[in-house]
Amino acid sequence: MLKLGKMRPPVRRVLALDTGSRTIKFLLAESEFGRVRVLKQDLLDLQQEGLVSADEIKTHLQASLNELGSPPLAIVLPQHLSTSQVVDLPLAPESEVEKLIHDETVKLSGVSESRIIYDFVRTDSQAKNRHQFWVTLAQERDIRERILRLGIEQEDICEVTTTANALISAYHMVAPKSSRAVLVHMGAQTTVLVIFLDGQGAYATSFQMGGDFLTRSLARQQNLSEQKAESLKRQSDLLNGSDKIPEFAAVVDGWLAELRGQLNEWLDHNRQSAASLESFDFIASGGGFAQPGLLDYLRTRAGFDLKQWPKSKASESISVSPGFEVALGAALQALGHSTQPVSLLPDDYRASWQKRLNTQKLEFVSLVFVLFCILALALGTWHKLSIINRQQVLSHEVGEGQKAVDANDALSADLVTEYEGWRPLFAAQQNTTDMLRTFALLQSSRSNRSMWYVLLADQQSYFSLSPNPPGTNKPLHTNVVGIVSSGSTATNISLARPGLIAELSIPEEAETARRQLSEIVNGLKQQPLFSKVDLLSEDLRRNVADPKVVISDRDFVLAMDFAATDYSQPVRSRKSMPVGPRPPRRSARQTSAISEENDKTSGAAP
Repeated sequence: MLKLGKMRPPVRRVLALDTGSRTIKFLLAESEFGRVRVLKQDLLDLQQEGLVSADEIKTHLQASLNELGSPPLAIVLPQHLSTSQVVDLPLAPESEVEKLIHDETVKLSGVSESRIIYDFVRTDSQAKNRHQFWVTLAQERDIRERILRLGIEQEDICEVTTTANALISAYHMVAPKSSRAVLVHMGAQTTVLVIFLDGQGAYATSFQMGGDFLTRSLARQQNLSEQKAESLKRQSDLLNGSDKIPEFAAVVDGWLAELRGQLNEWLDHNRQSAASLESFDFIASGGGFAQPGLLDYLRTRAGFDLKQWPKSKASESISVSPGFEVALGAALQALGHSTQPVSLLPDDYRASWQKRLNTQKLEFVSLVFVLFCILALALGTWHKLSIINRQQVLSHEVGEGQKAVDANDALSADLVTEYEGWRPLFAAQQNTTDMLRTFALLQSSRSNRSMWYVLLADQQSYFSLSPNPPGTNKPLHTNVVGIVSSGSTATNISLARPGLIAELSIPEEAETARRQLSEIVNGLKQQPLFSKVDLLSEDLRRNVADPKVVISDRDFVLAMDFAATDYSQPVRSRKSMPVGPRPPRRSARQTSAISEENDKTSGAAP
């Protein structure tokens, strides 16, 4: 028999088709250097799509294949059309093994007008002087009828396997450490039973009782149509709880009795291989087990724990939805990832597939040679073309960027114009807020101090008055100014700034007055509200305060400049902005700082 495992290229795709009476399942898988990935899985519901005739099914199936790129196909043959069995043979040379197996297949198939297609694989045997082989056979007529009914005789068919062999391949992939298992696959028409022993298939059979059998029984019992019975079976738990239908439970019991009979039949002939069913894992698969409550009911009635199909622990890339287990196994065998592969591909399709593989190899070698020549010829011109292309791209990007800049400048100019109309209002509002906060700070500075403020004025109003006559309101001492504001210098330009002028008297001794004045100034300097707090020089002072409340040698004038805000200066457009770093924004006077300061000063008495 032809084994294609070593002839497959390192990257391949295959589409597995699991066809039933109600649905056709598609599973597209890829083997990339030994790693299998499921790329797509889809289900075609024949009744829901209204596909009744064979021609309609062929047309719809062909459209689906074209949409997927017409990859090679792996076909699943229903188990009831095939026979799988372990054949025990005496020791013989390899040249005689195939003849002995051929004779056994004739015995297994009986008298038939159709040619028998079979395949076999050696299994591990514990018997001395004996060889065991897993043999699968089917009539060629059934295989070809299946292909013709699907209308895929002109497609590339790379594999034909049975439901049982597909289940063995899939289960070995998802549960490689499992040595004993009973695989129960309930389809629409048939239930397939597979015995998995010592990590390999040991027995396979089927009986014609599947999901449709349960649906038809429910329809007869409840006097419903099959469509309504199927919907009722899928939506309600008819085997447990308040919705239980005893007659329907009896039908499930009949299905379970048939399953037990098949298991007992195998046990009677294999007492040495399997002592009891308690050592086996029972695995359920197929759409028939999607019925609510069915698995729970079977666990109670059967006496064994029937589990759902396990998820792959090795790789999430081969995890499939319930019902796609058989399609997964067929794809794995077609991609060469099966430890027990048997192929029922007819000879002409096998030869056609072999020819395609050889053609692909030749095309691949030719393609590599052509690519090498193209690469050698293009290496000299590639650099120049890349430079030209890059220049074109950069030119286009510059043009687009310039358009974006122009649009942004126009938008910015409109925004600046609109903002400038509102900025004086915001500046006045900000100035009012700063003055109120200054009032609160000055009021709090009088706490526990024997001093008073005799004057508080905004700088614009204060400096609009004429200067003092010489020799009046002199500062206390020159060193007081040095302590309070070291390095401060008077300026006669731009006298009026956003801020306040505060004049205060401290009726204390010189040292005490100097210390209190220093504390007041330093405390105000720490506030983010002010950019500068300093004593006002003698030549800039104005004689505004009432002399009755002023102590001449203990009188001081403070100039408090507000910190710059976003509203202080007009916003210049992008084109008029000088090149260089942007002026710093007021980072210290943020809302959180203002809120904290307001909390501190809100409790002060006016």
